[in-house]
Amino acid sequence: MSNKGQESLKSETQFINRVVAIILATGMFSTVGFYLVGLILLFVKGRPIPSLANQYFHSFGEFFSYLIALHPRAFLYLGTVSLILTPVGRVFISIIAFWKEKDFKYVGVTLIVFLVIVASVIIGSVFKINVG
Repeated sequence: MSNKGQESLKSETQFINRVVAIILATGMFSTVGFYLVGLILLFVKGRPIPSLANQYFHSFGEFFSYLIALHPRAFLYLGTVSLILTPVGRVFISIIAFWKEKDFKYVGVTLIVFLVIVASVIIGSVFKINVG
């Protein structure tokens, strides 16, 4: 591989690493932010800390109405969703990175990891499986 090709690959790898770092930082800050807002709202509104087990929003409309009403449950839920989506985004970006590098073995492995994560979330959501 020529020097120009190596520099291009190095530049592309650095770009992908920056994108991954941004995804991870954004996910971390948004998760902490949503949880903090939810906890602050719990204390400000004087409500006891609820058990969120077996509590689901039945529609997006219900979720957005809770969010607009500054209900703590909506913000705690957003924090959890953000926490789940952060590694999913990182794995998705890895698939693209490995594809661009033409490293198809790792594309396959990472795609399997991505599909397992997505399937787990879907199965857990559809069947409302409780673990523990």
